[in-house]
Amino acid sequence: MKKVNLFLGIAFLAFVAMSCGSSKETAQPQPQRQPMNLPCPDCVATAGGTFKYLGQSVADSEYDLQDARIFAAQAARDELQAMIETCVERAVKSFSQKHQENNESTRIAKNTIQALDIIKAKVKGTPVTCWDKEPSTANPGRYIVYTCVELDANMVYQEVVNTFTKDQELKIDFREHQFKEEFDKAMEDYGNIR
Repeated sequence: MKKVNLFLGIAFLAFVAMSCGSSKETAQPQPQRQPMNLPCPDCVATAGGTFKYLGQSVADSEYDLQDARIFAAQAARDELQAMIETCVERAVKSFSQKHQENNESTRIAKNTIQALDIIKAKVKGTPVTCWDKEPSTANPGRYIVYTCVELDANMVYQEVVNTFTKDQELKIDFREHQFKEEFDKAMEDYGNIR
């Protein structure tokens, strides 16, 4: 499913890139372009103040739209979970390499897994913030259904901090402000590590 979503995303971006090609100025007036109607335009796969992901599915007819919406939401939640795991693991790894004084890699890994399990449960219940559909150009009569899910990055950060500070041995060396820097950097770098 991830490969299909990735393929559809790449195909969509290629279509957008081809349709936005450069144009040379001519003496003839250019016809006005219609604005492109993107589904859920604010839902870009990102890890900023909010983790967001736009999932998609195909409906064979208008009667199947609800099922397709459910499948698109599940695909979006799966990708959102993967995005969050990537950012958290990167932040924890960088933080532990730079700032943890004792060799506590096993405890850090165990606490990271606990935090991600709690976050995973919250991702499963993440509501759809936007959904849209459009007719499939490749398959007439079918629809592409899009859903957006998002989760507050501060909640994710706080869940990791809470898990680490509950462990009395890790709490001694845990410097929250330094972890926050690593967490913010991991989210900022997410586009480079996908």
